Amino acid sequence: MKYSYLKKGIINIFNHKFGKCNICGNYTLFLCSNPLTVRNNMICYSCRSSSRERHIASFILKKLFPELKSISKINNAKSETQIYNLGTDDPFTKQLSNNNFFYQSEYMDNILPGTEINTRLYCQNVEKLTFDNNTFDLVISGDVFEHVRKDFKGFNEISRVLKTGGYHIFTVPCYFDKETINRVDTSTEEDIFLLPPQYHGDPNRGKILAYRTYGIDIFKNLSNCGFHTEMFRSNFIDHKNGIFDSYVFVSKKT
Repeated sequence: MKYSYLKKGIINIFNHKFGKCNICGNYTLFLCSNPLTVRNNMICYSCRSSSRERHIASFILKKLFPELKSISKINNAKSETQIYNLGTDDPFTKQLSNNNFFYQSEYMDNILPGTEINTRLYCQNVEKLTFDNNTFDLVISGDVFEHVRKDFKGFNEISRVLKTGGYHIFTVPCYFDKETINRVDTSTEEDIFLLPPQYHGDPNRGKILAYRTYGIDIFKNLSNCGFHTEMFRSNFIDHKNGIFDSYVFVSKKT
């Protein structure tokens, strides 16, 4: 892949880089483990956050906490912002899980959805959440929805549990020059593979099936679920926070 800023000689992303992490708030070293997938690495030495997670963080701060410089500072902000994270093993959880405004979930086959496994940690099926309408100001998900069998149900559920004006800030793998590639037919109860199965790494299951790779039609589909969505690409100014070759979706419930 060719990078315009590489051609200009501005920066070489094939090396580790120093900067300030906008999740843990530390000056740190961002570790480049694979120059071809910097979106998923450039790992913060302090909190283990990735480039795309810090990209999510940048818009959480911009949209909901513009006075703060890092996610870690939310702990001291006496926030009444209700946050729901579709994940349990990421830097957002590590920074915020002790706060009573922060909820998180994981889907587990052997546990009834809605069960509170630990304090504010729930088993949830995103296609049928058990939270009340208009509960949250912010929902976070990082590369989750490509693994949701019926993703339109999941997006509708996120819209339902968000307050009007609330945000779903998230990432998914996406091609912006083509339509969504559906890898599995989910129109019946049985998965029918349309393409060779593609699995992604998962900290809890080892691997997890990818049902689709999103395309440009994601904006129309999100609009149908009650969202106004913008996509933001990282740029040179983001490098100081270790954000490289990333893009993030910011969906506001209208």
